[in-house]
Amino acid sequence: MIAVRTPEYWPRPAFLALMDHVDHFVLADTFQYSRQSYQNRASLRTPDGSQWISVPLRGRQHGRPIHQVEIHGKHRWIRKHWRMLTFNYRATPFFEYYEDHLRPVFDVEWETLADLTSQTVEVTRDLFGITTRLSRASALEFTPGTPGISNTSASPSTLEDILNAVGDETLIVPEVASSVDGTLAASVLGFEEAERRQNFAGFEPGMSALDLLFNYGPAALGMIREQTLIHSAE
Repeated sequence: MIAVRTPEYWPRPAFLALMDHVDHFVLADTFQYSRQSYQNRASLRTPDGSQWISVPLRGRQHGRPIHQVEIHGKHRWIRKHWRMLTFNYRATPFFEYYEDHLRPVFDVEWETLADLTSQTVEVTRDLFGITTRLSRASALEFTPGTPGISNTSASPSTLEDILNAVGDETLIVPEVASSVDGTLAASVLGFEEAERRQNFAGFEPGMSALDLLFNYGPAALGMIREQTLIHSAE
């Protein structure tokens, strides 16, 4: 089974639920970058509710392939993100347990969005204990212009091309995307995030999966699995 999604910056629990269910997860970094998405931002829990942390990008990046999108600025923005993580999550039960595994990501001077987000996905996968194989679409090998391949670029840039590049696979899509990908999907993954304890009073859905990890540690993956439902596509 395979899933194909654009990489998220410090992905959400629903993203990990999909990854955990398949054997091969392709980060579609050849798809177009979209503004106001999770491709370059994540949400953290704060005393006032939630707050975005966003990766600054150079101008005119909308519509470019994600692996070509350039980050603007040097260390200042990512150091700010680290400060926000430590300020809001230092007091959680498991922050210190994972701190040393996370910190190296914030010490790199990232140049492209896909390099950064693919790394945050991989690190999050490992910390949750998910063993699914990860690939980046931009690194897949295929021959443009051959039967079954619809474009002539150097990398597969459509869902159909990615599936052809990796071979005949059973595609799993998240429920929110089933209306778009349903014609190709064998199964649909539903995920309903349940209310839970967070580091401040109340519950805010849609946080980065780090929020769940810092509060529940090794139990976090089991919680995601309990909130996951697979059903056949119509």
